[in-house]
Amino acid sequence: MNKIKVVNDNLEKINVDDNVKIEYYEKECLFAINEIKLFITNDSDLQIEINLKEDTKLNFNINVKENVRLNLYILINGVRGKIQYKYNLLENSYCNVFKFQNSTIIKEMVIANLNGENARFDHNLKTICHEKGMYDYNIYHNSINTISNIKNNGVCIKNGFLTYQVSSFVPKNINGCMVSQNNRIINLTDNKCEIKPNLYIDCNDVEASHSAFIGNFSDEEMFYIQSRGINYTSALKLLITGFLTNDIVNNKILKEIKKNIEQHWR
Repeated sequence: MNKIKVVNDNLEKINVDDNVKIEYYEKECLFAINEIKLFITNDSDLQIEINLKEDTKLNFNINVKENVRLNLYILINGVRGKIQYKYNLLENSYCNVFKFQNSTIIKEMVIANLNGENARFDHNLKTICHEKGMYDYNIYHNSINTISNIKNNGVCIKNGFLTYQVSSFVPKNINGCMVSQNNRIINLTDNKCEIKPNLYIDCNDVEASHSAFIGNFSDEEMFYIQSRGINYTSALKLLITGFLTNDIVNNKILKEIKKNIEQHWR
């Protein structure tokens, strides 16, 4: 497993093989932002750990070569930050992202450019929101037969509120694309959460769908578990564990999610 550790906006540790090339650009003026560029030249698994100890601004630029698959695991902990991820995918490339976000205040922008035929981008976010989480996705299908799947699962606790804005773009004559958005928020607060799904489709030969849910677990789900002799808190913990850990295959992210669940639902 290739690994990178970032503290605030500084690249602290690098442990990668020849399939992952890294360029690090430090800001040159007060208002500039540090940038980390990644070039994936062969099939790779990459884990990025980000610790936000103070207000942080950081850009990632991730480039996946033709016919290359990248499994990317991102784990974010800390106080607050603004992070932009820009993905550039070429022909027959596949970028599969699993991310767990556990910070006080976070603002993220994800830009995915599917520039080559048959490129595919899957993005799976899990988050426990204590205060404020804002996520803005812009997915550009720039070539035919491209696929994108955006899946966001978040739980709001304490003073948390979440906003997902997901925009998918398919211009004219970009045929054969598949576009999917699936956004869910379990809101355990009195705060208002928002999901803004946008499909900008200017082509007839496209499969596109979106789903959005904000609320709590259903009474039927809670009743079923409690009818087995499990109290309310334990039942809620079981449902949240399933909600946040499904589809997660990276052991470090899985352990971090379960550790956070244990902290809040003992």
